Amino acid sequence: MTFTRTNSGRSNLHAFLGVNVVVYTEGGEFDKEKKQSSCSIDAVFWKGFFSRFLPDLTYEIRPLGSKDNLLPHAQDVASSKISNTIVVMDRDHDHHRRCLIEHPCVIYTFGYSWENDAWRAEAVISKLERISVRGVSAETAEAIRSKCRNFFADFNRLIFVDVLCSLQRVQGIHREKFWGFVDARDLNRVKVKREVFKKLILTIKEGRVKKFKYSGGDRVVAERDCYGKLWAKFLYDVFCNCFREVTGQKNLTRDMADVLVAEHFQYTDLNRDTEIRDYYQAKAHTLAQVLS
Repeated sequence: MTFTRTNSGRSNLHAFLGVNVVVYTEGGEFDKEKKQSSCSIDAVFWKGFFSRFLPDLTYEIRPLGSKDNLLPHAQDVASSKISNTIVVMDRDHDHHRRCLIEHPCVIYTFGYSWENDAWRAEAVISKLERISVRGVSAETAEAIRSKCRNFFADFNRLIFVDVLCSLQRVQGIHREKFWGFVDARDLNRVKVKREVFKKLILTIKEGRVKKFKYSGGDRVVAERDCYGKLWAKFLYDVFCNCFREVTGQKNLTRDMADVLVAEHFQYTDLNRDTEIRDYYQAKAHTLAQVLS
């Protein structure tokens, strides 16, 4: 286990494994004995990234559970204590907090989490196209896009408040009970539950010691900054309705849907999603230069 305890061991682990680099990612339940998780949907997404943008790179990906387990590796990469190592992780609201670790071998998602980057309107349409016999009609595709636009328009204020709360290190959108903010009575246009949102604002006002004011480094963008699991749950419901129509299958669990969408990242037409395409292309280009 010397490889995992010393800087030189971690730097040379890639050679022991017969790969170019070792990639550490989030996800799964961390096994203290194995020093990693046995499975991770995050890893599925990042494998798609490497397959798509760096197909010649050989690597072993090691999920480490929580982001807290990743940060020491990322800090050691950034300070040049270890080499031949890549750390990939969710951005969360770190860019607003101005605490991103800047290094070509430390790569964050474009959005809050991998869900924000994989669960997207164009990706869902693309996946449905691949698994359907007749394809997806123009009307269905536009309906998916419209629902997504409406979601971000309707949830923009809640997302902004969630970012403010992140900056102040207080709870905004509950990370487990997030769907409690959603009024889903009309499946064609879900909205924020006003009474729940008002209760959140009241709780914040009662508990704060100073006025909340945005002090982050970037403009808040709903599509990018929305809590990933909230966004994914919304689009999962949209996806399931269309999935039943094009496949005739009634059941698709959330876990399986996550795997399908995460895996599809390497195939989706990113020319229809240029922000995502340009971001990951740039990250891959910089990384390739460093590793060459």
